[in-house]
Amino acid sequence: MKALIVLLLLPLMMYPAYAQSSFELSSDKGTLNLRINTIPEDPSPGETVKFKIDFINPKNDKIQEHIDYKFTLQKDGTNVFGPIPLTHTSSGSVTIPVEIIESGDYFGLIEMEGILFQPIPPETATFSIPIGKAQAENGAPVDNGPTVDGNGGCLIATRSE
Repeated sequence: MKALIVLLLLPLMMYPAYAQSSFELSSDKGTLNLRINTIPEDPSPGETVKFKIDFINPKNDKIQEHIDYKFTLQKDGTNVFGPIPLTHTSSGSVTIPVEIIESGDYFGLIEMEGILFQPIPPETATFSIPIGKAQAENGAPVDNGPTVDGNGGCLIATRSE
C-alpha cells in the first residue's frame, strides 16, 4: 500500500523538474492564436529546450487541428534551429526540442501556411525569449522571462536599477 502511495505522489514531487513557462500570442493576421510553453521554465545554456506549441482557433479557444507550419529560432540574426521545412501537425500541437549552446536573447518565428488541408496566405507569429540570466550593471542577475508582442513584432522587456 505504501508503494502505491509513493507511486501516486512521485509525479507531484517531480513537477518542478518539468515546470514550464507559458505565453500566448496571435498570428499577424489574427487567424490563429498560439500557446507556447518552454520546458524547462527557465532555460539555461547547455540544455535542450522544448518549445511546445498549441495552435488555437480564436473563435472557440480550442486546439485547431491540421496546421501546416514552419519554425525557426535565431540568436543575433543567425538561425540556430531551422527553418524546418513546411510540416503538418494533425493534432494541432507540436513539441520542438532545441539544444541551446549559449545565453542571450533568442527570437522565434512561426509561419503558418495551411489550415484543415487548405492553403492560407502565410501568417507569422514571433516571440523573444532570454536564455540564461542577463547581468544588471551591478552584477546582479536579472531574469526578464519570455516576452511577446501579439502583433507579430518582437518586444524585449528590460529592467533598470
